[in-house]
Amino acid sequence: MRIAHCGDLGHTLSDKDIAALGALDVLLIPVGGHFTIDAAQATAVVEKVEPGIVIPMHYKTEVLDFPIAGVDEFLKDKKNIKRILISDVSITQETIPSETEIWVLPYIK
Repeated sequence: MRIAHCGDLGHTLSDKDIAALGALDVLLIPVGGHFTIDAAQATAVVEKVEPGIVIPMHYKTEVLDFPIAGVDEFLKDKKNIKRILISDVSITQETIPSETEIWVLPYIK
């Protein structure tokens, strides 16, 4: 499987960056803005990469006091959203969907 963790990505990815990543099964991408890319920029990256699973990260929750947006800004107008009820998941090649799904993991208080 091919997994990319974008960390504190502060810019969109160029076509050269996208080509270097290759076909991704899982993309963990920041969506909160301010310190990282925002929802619109993250959406543009996801649309170019077309991974099987997108896991948004670095967004505002009730336990954070950072000036960033919540995950709902990224999820707006998206389909195939799955809110996972546990904080860890098992992903295998067999569980990678044919159409991109967004998996929102719960935050731990």
